[in-house]
Amino acid sequence: MKIFRFSLLILFLHPAISRSETTYGEGFPPPPEQSDGWVALPHSRPFPSLLSDPRDLRLGLRKNNKEELEADVGGYRSLAGWKGDCHGESLVFHTGIEGNGYFVMRQEGSRFPLLSSDGLIGLYGEAARGLWMYQLRYTHISAHLSDGLTSKRSAITYTRETLSLRAARQLGPWRAYAGYHLLTHTMPSLPRHALQLGAYGILPLHWGIAHPYFGGDLRIRNAAEGTTFQLAAGTALVPSAGGIPVRITASYLKGHDLRGQFYSEKTEKWTFGLDLDL
Repeated sequence: MKIFRFSLLILFLHPAISRSETTYGEGFPPPPEQSDGWVALPHSRPFPSLLSDPRDLRLGLRKNNKEELEADVGGYRSLAGWKGDCHGESLVFHTGIEGNGYFVMRQEGSRFPLLSSDGLIGLYGEAARGLWMYQLRYTHISAHLSDGLTSKRSAITYTRETLSLRAARQLGPWRAYAGYHLLTHTMPSLPRHALQLGAYGILPLHWGIAHPYFGGDLRIRNAAEGTTFQLAAGTALVPSAGGIPVRITASYLKGHDLRGQFYSEKTEKWTFGLDLDL
């Protein structure tokens, strides 16, 4: 936790250290390029996935120290977008649909029985203006036990709809963010409010296309669901021609399990693998 607080201090001091920085750091996708006015099916997103958030959208395959494989399969499609002037700065706005599957498997020789799966689908509206990014999401998620565990434990009914508001700020090679999450419907019944704080950086020091990065994410939730903290680090392989980085990742997570079927159980784990942000 002390490392996380120190990282946040450095992040918020950075503008005082380097006031001349007016663009996104290398490795961060810039705001989408599009013509002024309304457009249909625009490319990219004004608020890209947060690489330090363990439940944001991505494609990924990782192994943890509990001999489990974790796979994330996500995607999105912006349906409409707008670009124009907003108080003297260009603003890009998108609205669309998104989804993600979170799967956990256990290795048994050459077999990989599925333990659990969480499925998310939602709508988003988000904007980028200058170095600020804003996002409003409404998501549904349900969680299920799978064949690898149904004979060993009983499943619970887990379903929820969440309204989320997040804001992020680019600070040179760093991105800091904060979010508020409101459960509009939930089974099991839980207190409805949660907060999220985090930051990550893709460092300007690099070797060819390999950029080191690190960050942290803190989810502040009620005692029944539990606060969870993650530290993430690794190397972002940034294409020389631009585009989305591929990341060699290592992370440490402590707190309550983020999987719906295990939300009331505490966990502590290390994971290693590959991620592709969307």
